[in-house]
Amino acid sequence: MNSIALLHNGVSKITIAMAALDGITMPQRKFLVDTGATRTTIPKNILINELKYTEEFIKDNKKLLPENEKPLMADGQRADVYQVKAPRINIGGHEMQPDYILTSDTITSLTLLLGLDIMRYFKFTYDFDAIDEYAPHGRMFYEFRNSCLKPFEKLGDSFAYNLNEQ
Repeated sequence: MNSIALLHNGVSKITIAMAALDGITMPQRKFLVDTGATRTTIPKNILINELKYTEEFIKDNKKLLPENEKPLMADGQRADVYQVKAPRINIGGHEMQPDYILTSDTITSLTLLLGLDIMRYFKFTYDFDAIDEYAPHGRMFYEFRNSCLKPFEKLGDSFAYNLNEQ
């Protein structure tokens, strides 16, 4: 089972590799594990600078959300975000491609958030007693769910990901 150290305020950050549009490079970034986020978010500057999305690709593939479908922020405001095709991602050796992620042209403080759309493929356990010199506030353990597999294509090769929670 994989684990990551909890930060002093109980926040978890998980390393995720994301495939660039060239399908070859997979830069790694730390995502904040956000159990309150329905969808995974990636800032537009990371899509462009690291994942090789272009303004034209984003324009051709984005879906604007109606006001009532925009996610609610902690302060009760609706986030000014839109959907765009998601990159292939790798978490702990398990690859998947969500349908889309959220990004924004106007929110410059948008951060890398791992939302429930991807978290549902994993089992998460928090252990605040699993303390060591690298995790003085405990650990978050996670493992890929191996039930209800559905095949789909990854660069021409068939592989599987978990479809349902058990």
